[in-house]
Amino acid sequence: MVVKISTKNEYGELKSIILGSVENFQWPENDKEFNEGISRSTYHETLTSSKPPVHVINEASVDLDKLSSIMEDRGIDVHRPVISTTHWAYSARDILLTVGNKIIQCPTPFSSRANELELYPFIKETECEIIKAPRPRTHQDPIFDAANVLKMDDRLLYSLSHSANEAGADWLQQQVGNEFEVIKWRVVDHDITHIDSTLLSLAKDTVLINSSRVKDSQLPDFMQNYKKIWVDNITPGNFHHFPYASKWIGMNVLSLDPETVVIDEIQKQLKENLEAHGFNIITTSMTQSRTLGGGFHCVTCDMERI
Repeated sequence: MVVKISTKNEYGELKSIILGSVENFQWPENDKEFNEGISRSTYHETLTSSKPPVHVINEASVDLDKLSSIMEDRGIDVHRPVISTTHWAYSARDILLTVGNKIIQCPTPFSSRANELELYPFIKETECEIIKAPRPRTHQDPIFDAANVLKMDDRLLYSLSHSANEAGADWLQQQVGNEFEVIKWRVVDHDITHIDSTLLSLAKDTVLINSSRVKDSQLPDFMQNYKKIWVDNITPGNFHHFPYASKWIGMNVLSLDPETVVIDEIQKQLKENLEAHGFNIITTSMTQSRTLGGGFHCVTCDMERI
């Protein structure tokens, strides 16, 4: 079966997707950016082992399989990485950016994930243009993770942070040409790397916003007339020993189509909020999202939406 790449937003009807894995999961040991990120944490504990406990991996594996079943039951093709060595491929969206008919292996600052495209051999059979970004050697080189980018039809909202610099935005604009406008956005604390626990696009001209990080006046001009769903609070998820993600990973949701959103089953207030705005909500568990640093949007990479 030939896999198709075709995405222009985060909410079109989902037809094909990559879902991450915790098989052979291991935190990197010699990754400068990863270690610096851990050192910036204000939490009183730190990571003490490169391998999470077995129960963490088992719970995460069960949750990923449940998410896979939810999508497959709706006729969505789910693709998983092929892992033969220790890896950090839980959050599939971090490194691979699908945009239009292109798939871009991003110039991630995480050296341990520089060749992650190799985990997805089926991509070689896709009807798409594969672009491998040059590996950054200095902080002046283009740097960004795919999770710093939101696809918003003819715009790509690009969140500047530790994991995304201005040179990366300029390089991305060169790759997408006139098909998309890359809009640089710097609004949150520099230590908050990825965009999708701060702002998400749920439907046409509709966004989910973390009110603890963003004010209405700070939104890009093109969003001023958007429907804005504000998240004022979130239920903190549990974690093992050290949280690689803040409690706001609880708003990291996945749209299956413009009316249907998958959220964590513990987020009852968020469920009520989204239902009040007309969304159909599917709940399931994401027990180790804080431990492993990824919610539903993080652990997936959409390949085809219509």
